[in-house]
Amino acid sequence: KHKNVEELSYSILSFFERRTDLFHVMESQNDRMGFMPGRAEAMLFKHFQFFQHRYLGREQPHILKQAYGVADAGAEAQSAGQA
Repeated sequence: KHKNVEELSYSILSFFERRTDLFHVMESQNDRMGFMPGRAEAMLFKHFQFFQHRYLGREQPHILKQAYGVADAGAEAQSAGQA
């Protein structure tokens, strides 16, 4: 059992490291596994930002408005998931 979010995220990334090609760096366009350099990190960051904005839109819309100038934070977060 995980004591906190940091331990949970460690376990998730440990699983990805052991059981997927998330950390494998493609050395050419012809490679059939892994990601081009920087692509896996960008993908994870994109997903983190999506869920962070969705959470803020639902729970703390004032922060989205202050930080990002989003007028309708909830609609913004939901429409981002449909793109």
